[in-house]
Amino acid sequence: MPDKVDDNTTAAGGATTKVGFFEDDAGNPSSMRLMSFVALLAAIILGFLTLYYSKDGSNLADGVLITFGFLISAFAPKTVQKFAEQKIPVKK
Repeated sequence: MPDKVDDNTTAAGGATTKVGFFEDDAGNPSSMRLMSFVALLAAIILGFLTLYYSKDGSNLADGVLITFGFLISAFAPKTVQKFAEQKIPVKK
């Protein structure tokens, strides 16, 4: 019967190791995850600042565009990396 492994651990040869929040499945530090997290925080903070300081609606469009850019920079690179690191099967 296989070892029970929760969402935060990896089983390799029966051993269970904890994996941190900014680490990949092998336990290596992931700068891509850190960059995505920082970009997401920047988008949230900038979104709140945009809504707070543009009460009259004058600068709302610029703030929304910049916030949307940070949201794209938070999620798109990790998605691209996932597809770029897939192994391509070799036809025989």
